[in-house]
Amino acid sequence: MSFEGGCFCGAVRYIAGNSPGVVTHCHCIHCRRISGAAFVTWAEFPYAEFSFINGSPAFFSSREGVTRSFCASCGTPLTYRNAGTQDRIDVTACSLDHPEAVTPQDHVHHRRALPWIHLSDRLPTYRMGRNDP
Repeated sequence: MSFEGGCFCGAVRYIAGNSPGVVTHCHCIHCRRISGAAFVTWAEFPYAEFSFINGSPAFFSSREGVTRSFCASCGTPLTYRNAGTQDRIDVTACSLDHPEAVTPQDHVHHRRALPWIHLSDRLPTYRMGRNDP
């Protein structure tokens, strides 16, 4: 199965490949601010399998070494890329055509979770990343 997705207005479309890696809920301040949501769910894919197939997103650096993309027309956040993991790219899970086809595995940056978020999904939580329980 090939994973495809795009923005709300349809101006930008992508194909992400066949094999998602880690799917995670991120509670970091950057993800919260760029999405306007309490956390963002990301699905990781091999960068070599990813390409934009329609339209061109806008890009910005949210911090040193991190590049994010979004649709300049409707504002949908689309991708996250870290200079330390150039072989992978994360897409916002709900920008996938079928977000139900990926299953979140954990919560990262849980120390930044808003106090009114009460998790009941029983997924592992990590204070920062997966290497910091």
